[in-house]
Amino acid sequence: MLEKIKTNRFCQFIWPYLLIILATTIVISPQLISHTILASDDTADTLFHYSRFYDAGMQLKSGIFSIFQTNFTFQQSGRIINAIYGPLFAYFNGILVLIAGNWFNYQVILAYLISLLGAGSMYYLLKQVGINKLLATVMGIIYINIGMIPAFINRSSFNGWGQALMPLVVLCGVRMICDKKQPINWIQLMIVMSLLIQVHVLSTLMAVLLLIPFFIYSLIINNNSKKVWIPFIKAVLGTVVLSANVIGAFLVLMPTNHLSATTEFDLSRGGLRPHMLWHNEYGTAFAYILPIFVLLIIAQFIYVVMHYKRDRLNTFVTIWGTVLLGLSSFVFPWGLVQRAFPSLKSYFQFPFRLTVVVYPLILLGMALTVNYLLKKGVKPKAVGISLVTILLLEAAVPNIITNHIFTVACQKDAQVQVVAKQSTSDKMLEMLKWHYLPDYLPTKDKSIDQNAAYLYKVNVVERYQKFDHRVTKNGDLVLSWKANKDNKIVLPVVLYTQSELTVNSKKFSGAKNIIGNPIVNQKAGLNRAILHFAVPSWFYVISAISLISWLLVIVFLLWKKFINNANCNNKLNTFS
Repeated sequence: MLEKIKTNRFCQFIWPYLLIILATTIVISPQLISHTILASDDTADTLFHYSRFYDAGMQLKSGIFSIFQTNFTFQQSGRIINAIYGPLFAYFNGILVLIAGNWFNYQVILAYLISLLGAGSMYYLLKQVGINKLLATVMGIIYINIGMIPAFINRSSFNGWGQALMPLVVLCGVRMICDKKQPINWIQLMIVMSLLIQVHVLSTLMAVLLLIPFFIYSLIINNNSKKVWIPFIKAVLGTVVLSANVIGAFLVLMPTNHLSATTEFDLSRGGLRPHMLWHNEYGTAFAYILPIFVLLIIAQFIYVVMHYKRDRLNTFVTIWGTVLLGLSSFVFPWGLVQRAFPSLKSYFQFPFRLTVVVYPLILLGMALTVNYLLKKGVKPKAVGISLVTILLLEAAVPNIITNHIFTVACQKDAQVQVVAKQSTSDKMLEMLKWHYLPDYLPTKDKSIDQNAAYLYKVNVVERYQKFDHRVTKNGDLVLSWKANKDNKIVLPVVLYTQSELTVNSKKFSGAKNIIGNPIVNQKAGLNRAILHFAVPSWFYVISAISLISWLLVIVFLLWKKFINNANCNNKLNTFS
């Protein structure tokens, strides 16, 4: 029986993923056992992302699509969110919201999806560079228990999805310096970068940062060859085509609107820092790293320095990962950087986010080291097994504790828990305390960006329920209300340059406040306002091109996988 399992191709394919599912189940077991959704007044990111995904789901359910204007959530204010924040991924999540049945199921589904994607992509990377299957699986499980992936599972920090995809970016970089015949597979690079853009733009920028040294090294060892430049240019152009909907949305908005920056944070206080106790909340996740993991990284760094000629790939990824680790940490002078570039306080916010690109590099280096030790005698083999065991315990146990902490905290809001298990309606979203995030509001200028959240709270969040909202078949938003007398009021909607507002059958051309709320004349009795976002026709054209291109890519990948499978088994050439 055991022999049949060993020779069965499906069993050999599936067992790493079953281990990943088992490991994920153990880590989130406190949540699963108590049947608790991790959503509370303290989880601002959860409310923000669930709101935009609910809007996408309602568009799909109703068939009333509005690419730019948010009609179903964000206080039905017409704010723009999904168009420039992972639009295709938002609609994918909208589908999940609709089929999940309730918010608890939806959250659990996401936990398993990000774990399978993160561990699976790390597993694939390690297999491609020659790491044995069991070690690759275990390192994949370690990977999803450090950094931003557990931060997403527990509090919806969206960099987690960037980290889940980042091993595929590293694979593209490894190919640049390992594959002498084809340093860049332009289709591979194009698809990976385009996926990142459709999920999280900031992670895409960090992926570019990650790849720069690989690309430069590739140019050097290939003598600035056409075999590097030509596929690179193809990949860039292909990425532009596949990402045309996101790029187009920015081109629609940015030239004619000043979009509010996100909330400012002191970069000098947002660096990665160690926990002093092993059992602390988060462990090596989010903004923290356990000292034992730091010691293992130092040991890995010393090893590659002492044996830098033995495996140049190991040396390269370890040194680059260590440099990025230093940049992400509290020891880097981020205070000086933010004084020189103050906008980073809003657009980057937390240096620890760089762990998204640090950990895949560091774990790749560690896996190469352990893989080498396992091939040697008894003592080095024991060292390698001990290293992996320590890493696994160090990563997983604190995350079980963290999940328990969040579970206990969220259980205190019994009403939210009850509603979350009933359906995926917006009732749970309305119950959570809104954190007034100012993202992408059409502010007057950057001088008021940091006050935008408060102004949105006063003018929209605290007033929108006084109005009746209805969404028309063409995607317009209709507000109606009754007034006792003729006077001016601030309407709780947001106007961009492309927004068109009609109030009581008259086109609005009056004043707006500094976050784009229109100041309208209401009349005694029933009032009615219609909000419409005028999308340029060229945007629909390039969005259609982007969508068709994605469909062609999917068809091509299916053809290559199932029809032309013999041509898909090329292995990376390792350094000699």
